[in-house]
Amino acid sequence: MYLRSVKIRGFKSFPDPVEVCLEPGVAVVVGPNGSGKSNISDAIVWAAGSLSPTELRAEKPDDVLYAGSKDKPPAEWCEVELLFDNEEGDGPLDVAELSVVRRLHRGGEGEYLVNRARVRRTDVVELVADIGLAGERHSIIGQGRVEEILVSKPEERRALVEEAAGLGKFKRRRHRAELKLGRVQVQVERARDLEDEVRKRLRPLALQASAAQRAEKLGVEIELLKRRLAAAELEAVDRRLAEVDERLTEATQERRRRDERLEGVLAERRRAEDGLAEAAGRHEQATAALYRLRSAVERLELRRERAEETAAALGADASRPRLPTAPKPPSYERALAAAAAWTPDRVDLDEAVTRLRSAQAERRDALVALSGGESWYAADSAAAAPEPAAPTSRKELLRELAGLTQRAAAALGGAADSAARLEAPLRARVDAGGSRAGELGEELRRLGGLEAELRRAASEAAERLSAVGIERARFEAEREEILRRLPEDAHAEALTDEEANELSAQLGRLERRREALGQVNPLAAEEHAREKARLEELSVQRQDLERSLAELEALRDELAETVERRFEETLGEVERHFEEVASTLFPGGRGRLLRVDDEDGGEPGIELELQPAGKRITRLSLLSGGEKALGAISFLFALFLARPCPFYLLDEVEAALDDANIGRFTELLRRFSGRAQFIVVTHQKRTIEAADILYGVTMGADGISQVVSKRLAAAPEAEALSA
Repeated sequence: MYLRSVKIRGFKSFPDPVEVCLEPGVAVVVGPNGSGKSNISDAIVWAAGSLSPTELRAEKPDDVLYAGSKDKPPAEWCEVELLFDNEEGDGPLDVAELSVVRRLHRGGEGEYLVNRARVRRTDVVELVADIGLAGERHSIIGQGRVEEILVSKPEERRALVEEAAGLGKFKRRRHRAELKLGRVQVQVERARDLEDEVRKRLRPLALQASAAQRAEKLGVEIELLKRRLAAAELEAVDRRLAEVDERLTEATQERRRRDERLEGVLAERRRAEDGLAEAAGRHEQATAALYRLRSAVERLELRRERAEETAAALGADASRPRLPTAPKPPSYERALAAAAAWTPDRVDLDEAVTRLRSAQAERRDALVALSGGESWYAADSAAAAPEPAAPTSRKELLRELAGLTQRAAAALGGAADSAARLEAPLRARVDAGGSRAGELGEELRRLGGLEAELRRAASEAAERLSAVGIERARFEAEREEILRRLPEDAHAEALTDEEANELSAQLGRLERRREALGQVNPLAAEEHAREKARLEELSVQRQDLERSLAELEALRDELAETVERRFEETLGEVERHFEEVASTLFPGGRGRLLRVDDEDGGEPGIELELQPAGKRITRLSLLSGGEKALGAISFLFALFLARPCPFYLLDEVEAALDDANIGRFTELLRRFSGRAQFIVVTHQKRTIEAADILYGVTMGADGISQVVSKRLAAAPEAEALSA
């Protein structure tokens, strides 16, 4: 597997698409300072997932984007693709060609692609770690890396060996396992504490649940007894209700009979009162008529006496000589005298007026009298005779007047006699009305007493009916209360007094046992079951956590053993290759690696020892500058050879070497070019001589880098890869 090409677009000084095609062997990148040749190295480091701006010679992530020039705007995004050839199938993925792409947009949005499929950065880091480009990336040696090796501490050199062994992945896994192990240990302790806490609560809850169960059992028995007693009470109440209903029926019927009797008496009393009122009215009318009749008789007698006196006076006056006088018109005495022979009729007032007018039209005498509120009418049956011719002399006239007066007195006497004859019937009517009124009054007094007695009896019946109704309502309320204590399908149950007493005594004993239990927790059984289930769940969780803990401990130990084993294996390889490379760079000399203990008690570090030809074995720090650089390069090449990578990028690592040492360096490149692919960024001519293919990087006035390549063994013309 080797790096076949690097495609760059918008990265630093490469705004336009550029593809650097590579081949196995030694590829040398040359160019003047500032031309952007190291930007190719930065592009490879950036595509491998680096997040450190210092590794990319930048201050912030956006600095890797093309910044723009006078004629070209800044790039909005950049992209670097590393294309690996995996025809031999020794790569981490079973593909013939492996593409790793990193893309960044201005503003910070980035993405990673593997074979054009979007992936996470973690996936890319693990993939390139398997290739050998992760972590410290010992396969990429940038500017100043040699100096860092020279001044590095033993523990830092150990980290390089671990990285060469690919232990970073295992150590990260071990670290994650240890972190997870710590969390699981805390969870296990917490689960144990919770389990103990739940166990402590289970016993009191079990006791409470047992008490609650006993209380529930007693409650069921008590409820059954109460239901039986309530059913017995219901039967007794129903029996009493039946009795009360009979009494209520009797009281209702009695009340109805009393009310009917009272209504009859009240009807009789109303009739008696009406009769009394009518009798009293008739008695008053008869009495008033009698009084009026007597008054009329007295008046008639008085007028008769006056008429007789007048007749006597006229007779005496007629026997004395007198001057002639005009005759007097007839008076009402004539009508009264004539009325004595008339037959009176009782008529109403309108009819009396009508008859009176008719008699006047027929020139008949008529009389209308009012007595006791009644109207009486009497009239002469013949028309009035024409008045006699006036007497011719005064004496005759007086005698005639005297005669008329005598006749009027006689008529008045007859009228008085007729009126006297009417007094007896009227008197009888008055007496009869008084007797009837007395009888009706006595009847009313009797009915009043009977009414009072019946009202008292009706009130007593109503009170009895009300009392029975109240009693029935009380029994109904008791029945409703009993039914509320009974289920819907319960029925009345007849019990003897002995059975009821026995059930009551048994109920009392059960209630005392229930009270002896005291206050119980009705939810204890549920809580106990819940806590028991929780305990079982916690136990299962604890067991799972303990199994996970054991698995994590086993994984940690396994990873630790793997790290230690692979470190020892890699360190042995590095020691062997270090001796081989050192003998190449130091002809006649030799080198070795030593383990030194860490002062802080950590893992032992790595110290380099070299023995140039003709010198005693000494530490790297005591050698000359060139020897130090060769020693650091020897160590780096030993790391390369201990864990081969698809390619090695060396960015001006031989800058501090003289021509003789550069020759040894190039000899080293040629010696191992068959094992690995080398990409060397350099200014040294002697290093260029070792190249199989040469890449030249130039930069014009517009600040844009361009790459041209030349295969030294082929035609001399240069091929522009991109513009």
